[in-house]
Amino acid sequence: MQLKLKRFRKGKPAHPVIYRTIRPFREFMRIEASGGLVVIVSLLVALIWVNLPIGSTYDLFWGLRFAVSIGSLTIDEPLGFWVNDFLMAIFFFLIGLEIKRELLIGWLCSVERAILPVIAAVGAMIFPAVIYSLFNPPGSPGAIGWAIPMATDIAICLGILNLFGNKIPTPTKVFLTTLAIVDDLAGIMIIAIFYSHGLHIEYLVLGAVFVILLMTLNRLGIRRLVPYLIIGIALWTSLLFGGIHPTIAGVLLAVSIPATTKIDYDEFKQINDQLYGRLEKIVSCAPEDVDTKAFQNTTNTLEQACRDAEAPLQRTEILLTPWVAFLIVPLFVLANAGVRLDLNFFELFSQPVTLGILFGLVIGKPLGVISSIWLVEKTGRVKVSDAFNRDLLVGISLLTGIGFTISLFISGLSFTPGILLESAKAGILIAAIISGVLAVLTLRSAVLKIEDAKEKELTMKLTAHPT
Repeated sequence: MQLKLKRFRKGKPAHPVIYRTIRPFREFMRIEASGGLVVIVSLLVALIWVNLPIGSTYDLFWGLRFAVSIGSLTIDEPLGFWVNDFLMAIFFFLIGLEIKRELLIGWLCSVERAILPVIAAVGAMIFPAVIYSLFNPPGSPGAIGWAIPMATDIAICLGILNLFGNKIPTPTKVFLTTLAIVDDLAGIMIIAIFYSHGLHIEYLVLGAVFVILLMTLNRLGIRRLVPYLIIGIALWTSLLFGGIHPTIAGVLLAVSIPATTKIDYDEFKQINDQLYGRLEKIVSCAPEDVDTKAFQNTTNTLEQACRDAEAPLQRTEILLTPWVAFLIVPLFVLANAGVRLDLNFFELFSQPVTLGILFGLVIGKPLGVISSIWLVEKTGRVKVSDAFNRDLLVGISLLTGIGFTISLFISGLSFTPGILLESAKAGILIAAIISGVLAVLTLRSAVLKIEDAKEKELTMKLTAHPT
């Protein structure tokens, strides 16, 4: 304990705002990148499972019904529903926490920093939707799926970037992350507005009451998560019966989670200094004479101070990210990515839904990003930073064509099981493969160019100043 505290005190501490911004982002990047690889494994498992001779068990398993009763209220739905509608509400809860953090202390809190990825995200949503609508015009059977190619799967994208290690500059990673978060925010709004059905006012009024209760807890300074989670489950239930997709409850719950610390960093430093001095006195004697009770009380106080110096939003995000990355999203992919790769699979590529998604993701997404950046530069209003290598930006724009998780989610909202849903899954799967391969090749070429330029620069310096 003594060595650990000394290590904590060692060196000049980071600026509080910088620390609060970077720490969650670094944790998010690290876990999301690894989670993307787990998602790919889940995809392979789903494809293998559904194409084995026992492939019929895939639909049977996810069709198993599971009922939950609270008093006279009963929710009796298949297992796939609990993954897609309940567990994914936790996923959207995490997305909501990320968006709130970005708006408060991240890149989205600064107009100057956020304007470029936000504009790029807008272009990356408009172009795919337009291309999809060209293949599926209003009134056609697949028209309702126009939002499917608008998504960006941040987990898989960061997982691919992680393959290059530190060779991809941090500003480029932040650009992609911010773009994907804006995509997620737009996707949440689209789901709430365009994919709600059969609204029941009485349940929606009840849901509004729960939202008010959540905000009241926030205003009262309640920092324990249990009351928020209980009301959040009640909100999820009211939205489910009210006709609004229940995953929206996760976002509304995230908005209410407190984002402020109980003590500021100066107070925490003072407490830490006092406790460190107390611990030094306790452990300065022989081991057999150490007052273990005083030692335990002091460490408990230090632990409480650490919690008070950390916002509940930040603590919840760090706690929840690995569960979402390594369990919830892989389960969702496992439950929804089962595509039968038989002769009928190739016939799906004559379907307008498949073609709209395929061209929307592979061409529309990167075209939207690059065109938006070009337009911004031409207007002269915003200057693209020199930190953003042009070749890397092309690779990043290609990565946005991987819309896997959210695209699958929206396709499940758009279509009932059948040819349209199978067509959508086929388009999403092939688009992810093509976009991923093109992105890796482009990023690899860009990284090699950067390394060659650095070697040439180093050679010139050594030639000019020989040792």
